[in-house]
Amino acid sequence: MRFRFGRSTDGDAPGPLARPMFVGGTGRSGTTIVARLLGAHPDLHMIPVEVRFIVEAGGLCDVADSGAGVREFRRRMLGRWFYREAADGTTRGLHKLLDREQIEDALRVFERRLGSDPWQAGGELVHRLLDPLASAAGARGWIEMTPPNARVAPTLLRLFPDMQLVHSVRDGRDVACSVAPLIWGPNDADEALDWWAEQLEQAFAACESLPPDRVLTVRMEDLVLHEREREYARLRAFLGLDDDRAMRAFFASSVSAERAHIGRWVEQVPTDRRPAFEAHHRRLVDDLRARGRPVPLEEATGA
Repeated sequence: MRFRFGRSTDGDAPGPLARPMFVGGTGRSGTTIVARLLGAHPDLHMIPVEVRFIVEAGGLCDVADSGAGVREFRRRMLGRWFYREAADGTTRGLHKLLDREQIEDALRVFERRLGSDPWQAGGELVHRLLDPLASAAGARGWIEMTPPNARVAPTLLRLFPDMQLVHSVRDGRDVACSVAPLIWGPNDADEALDWWAEQLEQAFAACESLPPDRVLTVRMEDLVLHEREREYARLRAFLGLDDDRAMRAFFASSVSAERAHIGRWVEQVPTDRRPAFEAHHRRLVDDLRARGRPVPLEEATGA
């Protein structure tokens, strides 16, 4: 595995564990399955929750870029990003990974260094919080999977000059039908299609500014169905991963069209609404292609 190890110039800060790796895309685009596949490799630890504090509005990227909003950032780090209740009654947040004292200690160091070099201070904050999780799991690096990672790729690169990003792309019809029942996105399938196209364009526009060795676009339908071995090999080659037995076993057993719900839209969109829904999707794909975005058009199955 081709890791680049860092060394801090300040004895109070540990050198980064390894090259940061991120997965991003539109919501419901397969970011979790890609991260789980990578995390099956013994050298990598998948951060099991979306940490959110790096890329969400008012998060670390915004603070490092502007130098403002530090007090609100601290409040959110110890508030909604630390602990929140989901609609289904489950709890989410950093409390599943870290205790409050660990976060407070890391924030104090971050705030002390923010004025001299906000980007280095921001990167060190993330390493200070996440590296111990990878070390405790016996891994040499970690993968973080908050979907908006793709939309802020240039800013992530400023925080982590050696980072790599996997951009997961999925058929817009499946994304829309996955998003519509959820509380955080558009609840109408056609509105969710428009949301998908907007999010995808933002992600492509952000990722195109990265050097080719820092970003890889993976199409979910190819990884789980059409070009499984090719995409699996591309992913490993991009990240410098060998074909580890555990990763291969996870790929064989858990990365499948059935588990990824490929083509779910065919069953979820009512028959009388399907032609208009497909035409809407085709228009959005044509528009994305006209902008040079590599968005294949998956043929309908089971219609």
